[in-house]
Amino acid sequence: TTGTPRWSPDGRHIAFDARIETHSDSNIYVTGAEGGSPRRLTTETSDDVIPSWSRDGRWIYFASTRTGDHQVWKVPAEGGEAVQVTKQGGFAAFESPDGKFVYYTAHKPGIWRVAVEGGKEAPVLDQPKLGYWGYWAVVDGGIYFVNVEVKLHPTIEFFSFATRRVTQVAVVEKDPALGNPGLAVSPDGGWILYAQVDQSGGDITLVENFQ
Repeated sequence: TTGTPRWSPDGRHIAFDARIETHSDSNIYVTGAEGGSPRRLTTETSDDVIPSWSRDGRWIYFASTRTGDHQVWKVPAEGGEAVQVTKQGGFAAFESPDGKFVYYTAHKPGIWRVAVEGGKEAPVLDQPKLGYWGYWAVVDGGIYFVNVEVKLHPTIEFFSFATRRVTQVAVVEKDPALGNPGLAVSPDGGWILYAQVDQSGGDITLVENFQ
């Protein structure tokens, strides 16, 4: 199975995570945007997932369990030794537009940040809530995120780095997909793309003569 594909800044490559066999570890791969054989970037006996590119395209951030619990790591896009970025927990990570900080979620509510070279890990927001690790995006002026704790319908909100204030951007009628990536901002900052659950259901099937 494969997941969380991410385009490189120059649009020439795609990073993704993949689990080759059902019970095998997940690893990070890179392939050309026009196809070809993927290159495997991680080889540890751990789950390596949720890749994202540095702004200059030289590094790929990812979450790994190689130290026991999920932490943010980065590996050279051309291959090489991975470097640990967080030590207090980390999952989905994105580099800031100025390339100075890494913003990330963890297995608890909120967003944190740390300098790209490592250091103090500081809280930024108490949103998004646990399980919605893929519903936020960092841009030049702040962070867009989904708030599922408001009445009636979830909202898309914006946290400003300059004012430290949160403002509502939009109300969405249906729920986001728990445990999946689902929010992105267009390169020009004019559009927000958002995934929602239109319908969900289950069925019971009777299998006759089952042995």
